[in-house]
Amino acid sequence: MRLIFPAYTSSVVSTTQLTRPNLVTRRLRILLVDDDPLLIKSLQDTLQEDGHVITATPGGQAGIDAFAAAHQRGEGFDVVITDLGMPNVDGRKVASAVKATASTTPVILLTGWGQRMIAESDTPPCVDKVLSKPPRLQDLRAALAELVA
Repeated sequence: MRLIFPAYTSSVVSTTQLTRPNLVTRRLRILLVDDDPLLIKSLQDTLQEDGHVITATPGGQAGIDAFAAAHQRGEGFDVVITDLGMPNVDGRKVASAVKATASTTPVILLTGWGQRMIAESDTPPCVDKVLSKPPRLQDLRAALAELVA
């Protein structure tokens, strides 16, 4: 068997433009709250490469304390990214504490049950966005752009 294909002769090459979500163009102060050091390191490195200033905390209470201290110094955060499932103080409590201190600060909740929570409209009231854990980079960037626009 022999296959013969015609040569491509057009001088115009059509390309499909990929649509990219709006990216945040300004430097954000982001608080990361998670008890998983590998996830913290990964998100911290990625977001710093995007030009953001990151403060990482190893759990819920540490996150609440860091947020409150920064707020008292007048150095609030532009957004808080917190895990849902952490020992002692979970992401719901972190989100509630953030909103009690600074109600306009966006909170992104990371969870292994993200798709289920979204499908069942089970987003906690103090949370602005739910993302599956680990978050896809394009979803995280799109959420940041949406929430701080």
